[in-house]
Amino acid sequence: MNKGFRIIVAGLLLLGILFLARNQIAWAGNSPTANNAVGQSQEQPALLNANPDPGTVKPPPVVVPPITKPGTYPVGGVCTLYVEQLVDTDSLHAKLLPFDVLNGRPQDTSRYLAGVCDLAYHVSGKLVPELPPADGTVKICFAALPNITSKIYVYADKTWTALDTTLENGMECAIASKTGRYILAQSNP
Repeated sequence: MNKGFRIIVAGLLLLGILFLARNQIAWAGNSPTANNAVGQSQEQPALLNANPDPGTVKPPPVVVPPITKPGTYPVGGVCTLYVEQLVDTDSLHAKLLPFDVLNGRPQDTSRYLAGVCDLAYHVSGKLVPELPPADGTVKICFAALPNITSKIYVYADKTWTALDTTLENGMECAIASKTGRYILAQSNP
């Protein structure tokens, strides 16, 4: 009798768990279909089509309100802007864009490693191609990937320009003084 009772209780417990799960599968690690590649794929939409209510931890905004004072500003969880100085008449507009807005890739690179951060400088309300050096200093950083040689590039005036990129506390950083589209790309060996 005691053994039969235990089997019935175990069966009811198993049915209860199955009822509560309702076709949801839980894995201890990555699901078998998870993409384990390092870096963001060019086919991924760079968070633009993300679920509008992803949970309790909210990602940084994809479009940042105009920046008018010094501070640290994350853009869509892809890049971080460190505004060290900005005069009162200047503003910086930043947003995350998908990869398909780019025309080609810099010649000496093999792939993109992060999304596209679009920066636009405005002086007295008018778009300018470059932030005047006397008006401010802005640094852009992307997360560095281990064992991958990378560099930050800006696409402005239909031209790719490699920026002097430094590794700082696990971040690839460069001065971002031009209006343009900034990316982190893997350098060819």
